[in-house]
Amino acid sequence: MGSGIEQLISLRRADSAAKVARVLAALDAMICSGDPPHIAALARRAGVSRRFVYDHPEIKAEVERRSAEVADRHSGALMASARVSAASLRADLENSKATNHRLQSELAALRRRLGKALGQEVLSDLSDGRVDATDPKIAAHIEQIEQTLFETREELARRCDELEAARQINRELMARLNHEPK
Repeated sequence: MGSGIEQLISLRRADSAAKVARVLAALDAMICSGDPPHIAALARRAGVSRRFVYDHPEIKAEVERRSAEVADRHSGALMASARVSAASLRADLENSKATNHRLQSELAALRRRLGKALGQEVLSDLSDGRVDATDPKIAAHIEQIEQTLFETREELARRCDELEAARQINRELMARLNHEPK
């Protein structure tokens, strides 16, 4: 009976060694493929239980060591890319500011040109007589505006004459007051 037990123990050890070899091979494959080495994924890939990995401290330690190596490599790459990214972001920001300033200047210039063009178009429409004066409503309105303009000019001239007369009277009165003895 002793030899049967020893044979079972030896088979158990061989099975355990085969499982350890599969776990380590799966760990190498995960590292090579760039997958993060998590114990659950590693156990699934090797065809063993998570308990098997946890029960073998040398496997668990190897997983943690390799995981730390991968993390160090990734963090170094991230740091380098972050520095490049920060510099490129600053450059992009400056370029965007310059482009924005240029576009704002162009927009302002285009608005000025549009305003001038529209003003000239309206002016030419009015001076060319393109306003439809044959429409009786427009003709009556134009005639009323012209009459009001004429009356307003006459009233302005009359008031200017009155104002000039009042100023003349004021000057004469001031001159008398200044020459009279006190």
